Amino acid sequence: MARTPTSFLLVVNELSVNENPYDGGIPPRTNEHGYWLPPIHSAGFGQQIPGRLFRWSQGNITDLYNTGYQWYNGGWWHTSNDRVTTLLTHYETTSLFWCNDFTQFLMLETDATTQDIETAEHPHNRWYPLTFHNTGRVSRVAAAGDQYLAGNRAWWIDRLGLEAYRSLERHTPVAVSGLGGRIATIFALVAFSCRDADELYTILTSHDWCRGLRNHHRAHHGRRHERGVVVSIYLDPDNPVGSTTAALRDLEWDGDPILR
Repeated sequence: MARTPTSFLLVVNELSVNENPYDGGIPPRTNEHGYWLPPIHSAGFGQQIPGRLFRWSQGNITDLYNTGYQWYNGGWWHTSNDRVTTLLTHYETTSLFWCNDFTQFLMLETDATTQDIETAEHPHNRWYPLTFHNTGRVSRVAAAGDQYLAGNRAWWIDRLGLEAYRSLERHTPVAVSGLGGRIATIFALVAFSCRDADELYTILTSHDWCRGLRNHHRAHHGRRHERGVVVSIYLDPDNPVGSTTAALRDLEWDGDPILR
């Protein structure tokens, strides 16, 4: 009997900051070295710019424009063939900032605009650096784990801006066989490899999106100081058997890597 394919829906929103106290914002934060840090109060963010909704299914990505999905009143909705409209089931969200060349990426495993991080409950009460769960030569991105990847050589390391996370085996090439882990964080990293939403759309909807990312010009990335994105993952209502919380957990932490 054929195995039901795993699938999920994803959307990448641009996240702006509001550092103007005269417009209801919060003055910028810095660390002890004077480098910028993301806001820890919801008032420190501007409006999110909603992105397009995509479906990932067994490694293939399709655009869901004009297929019964719509953004309305702060959520994604699906209208079935029999005209029943339901709110999509949320799976996970990652907020990710490229702060600067010194601090690099900071992440939060929720939508940072929906709460005051400073007073939130653990683990949503602070921004985290990227870390990885390394099993063999597979690295799975997470908010708590190893500081470095399982190796120092893979095509996606440079493309995703992860040069500083290479294994400390500097003088011996050690291949990382793939990047898995938290799905929302992986696609946030992919978004930062693109200068804007149009470039991201071109890569994700190409015939082989991993190859499109691999061949993307290294200089054409979107890792601009203080840029943020919010990536949300939803269960696929058209695949109720292969798109469940259990299926996506298995994909993240036990399945084949998203990038290889």
